[in-house]
Amino acid sequence: MAPYLWDRSTYWKMLVLLLRFVLPVMSQPSMPEQSECFTVNGRDYRGSVNYAGAEKIPCLYWNQTIQHRYNTQSDLSGELGLGNHNYCRNPDSDVQPWCYVSETEEGIYWKYCDILSCHMPGYIGCFVDRGTPTAFNGASGTSKKLTIQTCIQFCRRKGHEYAGVEAGYACFCGSSSDVAVLQMVSSSQCDQICFGRTDELCGGDGKLSVYSVWVGTCHGNFSSISGVLYSPDFPDEYNADRSCLWDIILPGSMAIQIQFQSFHISDPNDVLELKDGETGSLLFQIRGGQEPPNIITFQTDHLQITFQSDREFSGPGYVILYTGLGNLGSSVVPFSETMPSNIVDEGPQAQSSHEHHASRNVWLLLAAGSSVLLLGIGYMMWRYLACDWCAPLLGTSPDHSYCCMLYRHKKVQSGDLTSVNQSSMKSLL
Repeated sequence: MAPYLWDRSTYWKMLVLLLRFVLPVMSQPSMPEQSECFTVNGRDYRGSVNYAGAEKIPCLYWNQTIQHRYNTQSDLSGELGLGNHNYCRNPDSDVQPWCYVSETEEGIYWKYCDILSCHMPGYIGCFVDRGTPTAFNGASGTSKKLTIQTCIQFCRRKGHEYAGVEAGYACFCGSSSDVAVLQMVSSSQCDQICFGRTDELCGGDGKLSVYSVWVGTCHGNFSSISGVLYSPDFPDEYNADRSCLWDIILPGSMAIQIQFQSFHISDPNDVLELKDGETGSLLFQIRGGQEPPNIITFQTDHLQITFQSDREFSGPGYVILYTGLGNLGSSVVPFSETMPSNIVDEGPQAQSSHEHHASRNVWLLLAAGSSVLLLGIGYMMWRYLACDWCAPLLGTSPDHSYCCMLYRHKKVQSGDLTSVNQSSMKSLL
């Protein structure tokens, strides 16, 4: 009796099952490429780019620029990021990082640095606006007091996804379909100072600086495995009497790690609180004038963050990075005056360890799924080719028919597979 043979449809079902296992692993949201800057003008840049301009002119070392205003002698504390190096910095809160260069015949002795990684999250890029047709099809307006945030707020109120600033005074609103067809250019071409704020750039001549409207919201829900949360009205100062609420909900994560990238709140009446989203218990509280830990970890998958400012003062605000982590093995405890046991103040070494284990687990799953998939495909090819291997050996003997039946089941008319439907996913920082 011939052994049980699977037909082609059964093998397709097997492949579908394998793909259903492999594809979810491959499509897990990966850690977005982290920007090296979280301020709109790159004042916080501490990277290692050491050339300026489109010509990539080498920067001078900061300890060799004693003849100029900014050098290592003017930054003894290191707060401005100057030192015995020639990396681009922004010590004077200019519109973007820059450096001193060898003086040219025209008398130019400094230049801006075009650093691709030095743009705050939520910044999409610099794009060409040809005017006809307009780059963005939504609402638009102009203002002599334009800032990035005033344009973002305008477009958010109008129900649009993106805000574009141009020529220092113009604001345009658009959708993802508008952004998809725009031509991106170097950010150095978006070089016009905002009319309402001299330390921000609002596009250029025929160039749009595009931002997502989620930047500086006062409320929202976050579900991606990692992200950035800005104070209300960022990059402008937050207003007085703001009451804001954000929910970070990460099903499957047993802990949420919080990193204070910056925290510039001086009024002690302005309060930031972090609560367990399920129980409402207070996990952490910080007031203006206090210094937060660099990194803290809360063992929950639902974190609620609230911010309340008083009615008198405003301030620069804060930038918070969050990341979902695996099971750390203990439960959430309420907030107390002492650091609770479920909040772990971690240094860079511990953070690196978490990232390493997460990365290793993903690669192990990918390797296992890919191996099983390749094994199944290889076995199918072997079955279909085996008849050609049997024929020269067995000729027309009865064993030949059995061999072909065993290794290549008879094809039946079942239609042709002409295309495979694919779904595409888009992710927005």
